[in-house]
This record gives sequence, C-alpha cells and structure tokens, in this order.
Amino acid sequence: MKSYSYLMDYIEGLRKQGKYLFLKKEAAQTLGISDNALQNSIWRLSKKGKVAYLKKGLYQIIPVEYESAGSLPPEWILHDLMSHLGISYYIALLSAAAFHGAAHQAPQIFQVICNKQIPDLNLGLLKICFYESKEFDAIPTQDLKTPAGYVKVSTPEGTAFDLMRYLHQSGHLNHVATILSELGDVIDSEKLPIVGQRLSLRYSQRLGYLLDLLGHELLTAPLHQLVSSKSLRYIPLRPDSPAQNTEKNEKWYILINEKVESDI
Repeated sequence: MKSYSYLMDYIEGLRKQGKYLFLKKEAAQTLGISDNALQNSIWRLSKKGKVAYLKKGLYQIIPVEYESAGSLPPEWILHDLMSHLGISYYIALLSAAAFHGAAHQAPQIFQVICNKQIPDLNLGLLKICFYESKEFDAIPTQDLKTPAGYVKVSTPEGTAFDLMRYLHQSGHLNHVATILSELGDVIDSEKLPIVGQRLSLRYSQRLGYLLDLLGHELLTAPLHQLVSSKSLRYIPLRPDSPAQNTEKNEKWYILINEKVESDI
C-alpha cells in the first residue's frame, strides 16, 4: 500500500509541474521501491484509468476529465513521446488542418509525419498514425502551445503541400478540396513557392489547380510564377487513375481525370 501512495504522490507532483508522462525506471529510482512493487502500483492505477502505458517503459498520467477517453489528447504528449524516442516529427495533414481551423469531421486518427518509420500507436479511442517522409525538412513548421507545453505543427502552407503528397491518407481529392477551401483563408501566398521549390513540381501543379478551382486565385500568382519558370509536362490530377483523353488545364499543365467537388 505504501508504494501505491508513493506513486500517487509522485504523479501528482509531476502533474503540478505540467508533466503528463513518466518513465517507470525514473519513478522506481525516485521512490526507492522495487520494480515489482512499482509494477503492481502502476497496474492498480491503470485499472482505475489514472495512468496508461505508451511504450518502452513510458506511461501517461490521465486527469479525471480524460479517463473515459483512456488517454490524454495526443498533442499534449506527442512532443515528450517523440523526444523520448529520439525522432523528429510534426503534426500533419488533416490533424494539422484542424489546428488551422479547417476541419469537417472528428477523425479517429491523429496524423504525424516523422523522419523515421515507427509503428502506429493506439491511444484509448484514438490512433496516432505515423508517416515517414524522406523530404521531412522540406515542410515548414510552427510551435503550438498546449496545456503540457509546445508541439510542432506544419504551417498552413506546409499542410497544403502535404495534402497533395499524401492524397490517399487525406481522404482523396474531394475531401482535400473541402479542407483547402478553408485552409486557403490562412495561407500566405508568398510562402507557397518557398515550399514548392523544395518539392517535386507536380505538387505545386496540383495544388495551384485546386486552389484556383476553389476560388483562391489570388493565392496562386506567386506559385504560378514558380511553376511557369520550369519545364513542364502534363500530369494527371489524380495520380492513381487513367488520364487518357481527358480535358487539359493549360495554366497548371493538369490532366483533369477526376471531377472535384468540395463539400463547402
């Protein structure tokens, strides 16, 4: 019973410091109790929904208001988790778009791009999906404040390009168009070509075409300046579908092989 009380005091102390993760090894050293006694205490707390296992001896501390979910919000713990794993990351795609005010569903996944391949992680009712990117450093990020500190999120411009790079994971063209309809309101047009020049030209072509289609023509002038300075070839709007005998968009050199309809 003493070890249980010690652990309760320990995690309450961490919470008062704004910390929501703890290492089993560090807890054992700090409390001076046996591994077996500590494991029993952790098991009792996990049964009550007050702590939850993450990975590699790492646990999260769950306040009462999140006990029913079985986990803290992922943005509260992501930075410390990835620091523990030694992996660079940023919140991306639909999850990043939601932080920028462009969200139309409550997805059951939380999307993260990182510089190494790691397994997905289940957090209570939610799943963190990790995607490795060979062009990780091409996408600009910004710091987002959370109750547990700061977390990395792709900028609106970086998010727009990632939606093009990961069309399948983003719900394909119609859903991406819906997200871009609102994301366009916070995109800085001058920053689009800065990101675009770091990536394959095809992403700038598709993004420019979609933004024009959605009524954001004022945003695309700097991006089109980048595209038009290159040697272009026609590419399909939807890369995984046939594009023979389709209408052509001459501004962006796009083969329009799918009709795009935004939900907005």
